[in-house]
Amino acid sequence: MEETPRSSGKRKAAAFNAFIPGGGGKRRMEAPAPSSAPEERYWTSLHQDITRLIAERLLEEDVTEYIVFRAVCTHWRSSTPSPRDPTLADRRFHPRGWVALCEGTGVRPVDAEVITFFHSSTGRVRRVHLWELQGQRIVGFTDGLILLLDTGTAIVRVLHPFTRVIVRLPHLTGFFHRVLSKQAWFKMDSFVWLNAAVCVASSTSIAVVVWFPNMPVVICAKPSSKDWVILHINIQFTNTLPFNGRLYGVTQVGRQLVQVYPLRKHADAVVAEVPKDLGNPRSCHYYLVELMGAMLVAVLHKISSESFNSFTLFKVDLCRQELSRVTSLGDRTLFLSHDRCLSVPAKDLPSITSNCIYFAMPKACKPVTVHSLKDGSFETLSSLCQENDKLMAMTLTFVKPYTLADHLLTYCHHREWTRGLMFHEFHFIPACWTKLRKRISVQDSEVVVPRPRGSVEQLKRLEIRDLLRFASSFGSNYGIGTRSRLTS
Repeated sequence: MEETPRSSGKRKAAAFNAFIPGGGGKRRMEAPAPSSAPEERYWTSLHQDITRLIAERLLEEDVTEYIVFRAVCTHWRSSTPSPRDPTLADRRFHPRGWVALCEGTGVRPVDAEVITFFHSSTGRVRRVHLWELQGQRIVGFTDGLILLLDTGTAIVRVLHPFTRVIVRLPHLTGFFHRVLSKQAWFKMDSFVWLNAAVCVASSTSIAVVVWFPNMPVVICAKPSSKDWVILHINIQFTNTLPFNGRLYGVTQVGRQLVQVYPLRKHADAVVAEVPKDLGNPRSCHYYLVELMGAMLVAVLHKISSESFNSFTLFKVDLCRQELSRVTSLGDRTLFLSHDRCLSVPAKDLPSITSNCIYFAMPKACKPVTVHSLKDGSFETLSSLCQENDKLMAMTLTFVKPYTLADHLLTYCHHREWTRGLMFHEFHFIPACWTKLRKRISVQDSEVVVPRPRGSVEQLKRLEIRDLLRFASSFGSNYGIGTRSRLTS
């Protein structure tokens, strides 16, 4: 009776060992070979041409995907060029499509040293900590590149937010003290809120173009330049657009689309003119925006004499220097402002309405408006956060959550974005918000332009010499003496 359990146990052990690798049974099953090793050897040993082809397709979509691809292994990294271009002249590695979002908390990005980026095509979001923003003022964006003005030295820098490459431009100290501040129309506020854009000067160098609100002068410089040179005078642009490495602007007085940089030597600077049948140019608002590789001119004008009630779109043919009317945007949506303009695919962003234009209605107490190109309607999206009869009782508040349309429209309005405020809430700041007004005044006074060193006589000689040099540079660059349609 006692042997039965032992025999039963032997049978169970034999059956158990038959299915255990390395057991004592005769019917053992061999352990399967690991399947991950061959695949790993296969993917890391891709031919360089195939690796390069995959990398190029990723780079066309997004430079961050290209950076992640190169980080996989040494072979993939050695088979593809580095995105850390020290000159930032290769536009393939620019973070195109990335939009800087406003936190909407009243904290400036330069104070938080962090920016949240949103990709307008894929919907990806990346929060990037940038210690390089300390002591800087953000003065513009071009293809995702950040343009910075040092608040203590007036040095202009260009920062790639994902590769952290920085390109340094000449300081604006000499031009400010010897030329800019001597003009009758000079105001410090215009210098504080200067506009800047990155252009491609050559295959190995970029150029930065700077212009000032309410000041009819445009200057530019390269990293290798000793100082800034004048490109245009007696001209102001209502809207500008960096496009294919160049900079274009539209004038309000003459309805003209101008190539700002590079200068068209032995050719007219005017690329095209908006038709006159849209009304008086001074009563129209012009916007430049890039749409799927093409340049569009959007004109907000009046059909009746009461208010703005129509948008007319034109596609720009730079080769033929012609404008052709556009009646539909398809599944795209435009966000327009005099600071920046943006186009996004509405089919990938469910909260955005397609074939529409989001903009701020000029001189309106409720400016945020959506215009439908399908039926021609105008709809006001948001109202003021305070009522006129209750302003004195209101306190500073932030109404969350914000919609994607709120973020994209704030990105297009640079002053509110720079201050960390949402445009639809703070486009109008009442007088009772004294703390906010005082904080904004302190922030705007942070920009200090140091004076050049030297005796009074030396500075006077430098001032006269610089005035002559800037005048001669303007004459040689702008082509004085040639006929031009450009209206001052």
